[in-house]
Amino acid sequence: MNVNGIDIEIEYKPIKHIHLSVYPPDGRVHASVPTDTTDGQIRMFILSKFIWLKEKIEEATCHNYQSKREYVSGEAHYFKGSLYRLKIEIESSGKQTVGIDGDYIVVRCRRKENAELLLSEWYRSELKDILPRLIERWCNRIGTEIPTFDILSMPQRWGSCNKAKKHIVFNLELAKKPIECIEYIVAHEVIHLVERTHTDRFFRLLDTYFPNWKMLRDQLNEYPVNVS
Repeated sequence: MNVNGIDIEIEYKPIKHIHLSVYPPDGRVHASVPTDTTDGQIRMFILSKFIWLKEKIEEATCHNYQSKREYVSGEAHYFKGSLYRLKIEIESSGKQTVGIDGDYIVVRCRRKENAELLLSEWYRSELKDILPRLIERWCNRIGTEIPTFDILSMPQRWGSCNKAKKHIVFNLELAKKPIECIEYIVAHEVIHLVERTHTDRFFRLLDTYFPNWKMLRDQLNEYPVNVS
C-alpha cells in the first residue's frame, strides 16, 4: 500500500490494534493490522501518524542507525535513551575503562579490537545497577517475592520470566533504552511471576499498575531489538 508517497508493507494478524514499525537502514515501513481492518481504516490510521512516521523514516535512514556496528570514534550509540558519540582512546598501559564524558561514551582500551567487549560489559554493569531497585519496587506493588535475574543478549525478546523458578532474564539491549521503557519491561516480567501467560488478568494488572504501558511498548518496538 502507498500512502502519500510512502510504501507500507501490510501484514494481517489476529491482533486488536494497528502497529507501525520503521526499520533501518532504508526506512522500510511495516504495518501489522487486525484481520478485519479495511484499506480505508489502514490509510486513515497511517495519515493520523504521518508526521511521526516521516520523522522515524528520516531517523532510520540517517547514519545514527547502523545495522552493523564498527566500534570506531564518532559512531552513534545509545545509553538510557540518550544519543552519544563513541570515542575510542588507545592506551598501551593502564586500566581499560568505559565512561560518559559529556556527549561521548569514552572507551579506553589497549587495542581497538577490545572496544566491543568492553562496551558490552559496561552496558551490562550499568543495567545490573538499574534493575534491582525497579524489580524491588514492582514486586512490592504486585505483592510477590523478589526473583533472581540474569542479563543476556536476546535477538527477539526484551525479557522472559520463569514463574516456577522465580527467575527473570532481561535483554542487554535495555541498557540503551529510556528508564521508563526499562521499568515497563520490569513490570511486565514481574507480573508474569503471578500470572504466567498473557491472560485477561495479566493485562488487567498491567492496566492497573502501569496505565501507559502500551505507549512504552510501542516506543520499544519502533525498531528491532538488536538495533542500537
